[in-house]
Formats: sequence, C-alpha cells, structure tokens
Amino acid sequence: MLKISFLLFFLYISSLSAFVVTAGDFEVQKCVSPYMFHDTTPKTVRVPITEVLQKYSKNTNGVSMWITRGWKKFWYDIPTIQKDIINKGYTPVFIFYYFADDVSVKYIKKTKKKYFAQLQKFTNYLKKIDGQKIVILNPEYNMDGAGKWKGMNKIFLKSFKILREDPQVIVGPCVGDFGDYSKTDEPKEWALFDKSLNVAIKSADFIAFQEMRALTRNKRKNILKTAHRAYCMAKYLHKKYNKPTMLAYLAISSYGKHGKAMQAKVYKSFVHYLPLMKKDANLMLFGTFHYFDYPKHVGYFKAAEEFFGVLDKDGIKKPAFKYYNKLY
Repeated sequence: MLKISFLLFFLYISSLSAFVVTAGDFEVQKCVSPYMFHDTTPKTVRVPITEVLQKYSKNTNGVSMWITRGWKKFWYDIPTIQKDIINKGYTPVFIFYYFADDVSVKYIKKTKKKYFAQLQKFTNYLKKIDGQKIVILNPEYNMDGAGKWKGMNKIFLKSFKILREDPQVIVGPCVGDFGDYSKTDEPKEWALFDKSLNVAIKSADFIAFQEMRALTRNKRKNILKTAHRAYCMAKYLHKKYNKPTMLAYLAISSYGKHGKAMQAKVYKSFVHYLPLMKKDANLMLFGTFHYFDYPKHVGYFKAAEEFFGVLDKDGIKKPAFKYYNKLY
C-alpha cells in the first residue's frame, strides 16, 4: 500500500501543469458586485467559487474545503465538486479538522472512535468523486501535549489507511507553526512535535504546515516576517522528514489600522519567497485561508477573524489581491 501511494503521488505531481494555489471558499453570492461572500439567505443566487476564480484569479487551480467535526455531506455537494472543480481543472483540497481547538491527548483518546467513524464516512464520500484529491490531516494538532505524544503516530497511520481506501487520495499531516514570531528560524521549537509523527511521516505523501497572524494577537513587525519564517519552516520540514511540503493555509488578517497595507506587504513577500520554497523545500501547494472575507467568523484571533480574505465581503479587491494573483 505504501509503495502504491508513493507511485500515485509521483504520477499526480508529474501530471500537474502548475504549482497548486488554492482559494479557501466553495460558493459565493452572485450580485451586482458581481460577486460577494454568500450569506445564509435561501433566496441568494450562489455560484461555485471557480466561476469567480476563472475571471479574477487565473493563477488559482485548487479549492480548499474544511471538514470539521460537524461536517455534513451537503456542505460540499459531489456534483459541484465533480462538475465545477475537478472537471474544470481545479484540485479539491480537503482539510480534515476534527479535533480542532479541543485537541489534547486526553481529548484524542476520548473521541478517537468517533473520529475514525467520521473519517470513514468522509472516505466513503471521497470515493464518489472521480479525480485526484488532497487531504490535509489534523491541522494544528500539535497543541496541549499532542505534539509530544508518541501515540499520535498510530492515529495518523490508521487515518492514512482509511483514506487510502480511495486510491485517488494523497494525504499528509499538518503541523501548526507556533513559537516566537520575532524569529524567522526556530528549529528547537519545530522539533517539539517530532515524537508525534516521526514514525507515521514515513507513510505520508507530504508534510503540511500553516501560518496565521493578526494584529489582535501578533505584533506588526512580527507579522511582516511571516513569509521569511514560512520559508525557513518549509526548509526545516523538508530536510527533517524528506517529504514534499505544503503551506496548507496562509491567514493574514487586514483588521486594524493600516491592516490592509500590512496584509499586502506579507503577500508581496510571498511572491519573492515562493520560488525559493519550491526550490529549497519542494513546496507543492500554497493555500489561502479565505479568498473572501468571512463575516461573523469566530476564533482565536477574535475581531480579526472576519478579515482574512484578499477580497472583502462585498467582493472589493484589497491591496493584497494583486500579489495573491502573482503566486503560482
């Protein structure tokens, strides 16, 4: 199974015509703008995000979708994924986020039966979609002791086995980049999660990581270092585990005074660092957390959670948008 998976991954990567850049949305509301973030009003006209991407962001060739604990199949209906994503040349990227902010060794042990049951349900869903799929598994799991827990290897290995019931899936774990953001290179901090994946990573197709920043939690001068730090972390992961790397999602909020200009500077920095990340860390994917701003989104970054998009909720392009479009 392991050899087959690596062969599928090699064939998949060989078939790609371009680096994978994903947009973190699924549907948007069509209106006068002509597009904006969709609300929950039943009468709104919704269209697949790929309709927007084909007009606004031709560099984007992937769509990211979150599979949370309360995930339902109708959130991302199979006909839309097949017809408007895969058949239009976009790669579907699923971010499986069951443990979420509750993650801990105790919580994983307590809920692992339910976790595997949902993972099996999700795998059965994937089997109905014809085409290559990327599954980014358990993002930011390395919190509250889970990153130092050897038992996480068994969780990953069993997860890989279940997901590979679909031969068109490639899968890898996703660590969170936590630590002192005043630094750009922090190998001692990044080594803390090694015990949790040093066995399982040998069976993974890649290793992913994330970067999230906002003025509600981080200093401006440190946020501006995000691209350089991401480059250093990608190099570290690639050298340490000898796997292709993926930046699963970048989230830079435009919230706060001069927040839009700051967000643009970070995206501009990634235009410079992305070629280096491909070269030095075999980076295969760059994901943006939200393409449009997400009203009423809640989380760790509080008020800043609503402003991670490169377009605002009404479809107005932010200064970062032009640099996002240069990522490929």
